Amino acid sequence: MEFTGALNEVVVFELPTNVWAESLVAFLAPGRLTWLQAQSGWSTVGALLNPDVDDLAALLRSVQAWLDRSGLAAIRFEVDGRTYVLDTARAALAAG
Repeated sequence: MEFTGALNEVVVFELPTNVWAESLVAFLAPGRLTWLQAQSGWSTVGALLNPDVDDLAALLRSVQAWLDRSGLAAIRFEVDGRTYVLDTARAALAAG
């Protein structure tokens, strides 16, 4: 089966280590389809968006809550072919 559609329903997060990536997958897995791909020096976690129109916002808030507890300051993520940075809620409040 050949897939030719866009993957705009997938959000990919970049983590500095496989340990952080496994932690994020474990955090997200109960509520959504996730997967991990380990690279040399970094890892990525993919998360499939649910059909709900507000699911991207819900996913980002959830990952931000995980980020607050993880000890990391920020992570990069990609959605719709664009790369963004997700800061902790503490950093977002300090900047705003």
